[in-house]
Amino acid sequence: MTDLLSGGAGWLTDQLQQHVSTPAIYWRGTSAVAINLTRGRSEYQSTDDYGNLVTESTDVTFICARAELNLNGTIINPIAGDRIEIVVDRRKLTYEVMPMGNLKAYKNDAHSEMVRIHTKLVITQNA
Repeated sequence: MTDLLSGGAGWLTDQLQQHVSTPAIYWRGTSAVAINLTRGRSEYQSTDDYGNLVTESTDVTFICARAELNLNGTIINPIAGDRIEIVVDRRKLTYEVMPMGNLKAYKNDAHSEMVRIHTKLVITQNA
């Protein structure tokens, strides 16, 4: 018997890549791979200077197929310090992967088909 949820997760990943993704370059040091990303946002909690719990949002959360994060023949997990470059309206935007508040730098979905990557915009340049 087939796993309908796993099959559905694979189908959803394909739909995101085909219809709502942005081409990007994922960098780790000097190694890079072209990937397709869907942009989103994630909320996280942190404490302010007075110890109050505050809910904030990431600059951008990217979602992509885990299989696309293939650097030099190995599927990787995102780590803090990795970079993502996209071009929007003739501007090259560079985002840095990082944990935010109570969020790790990334989160895999339940079926390990997709990964959600938490980032912050660090560089804006004319393309």
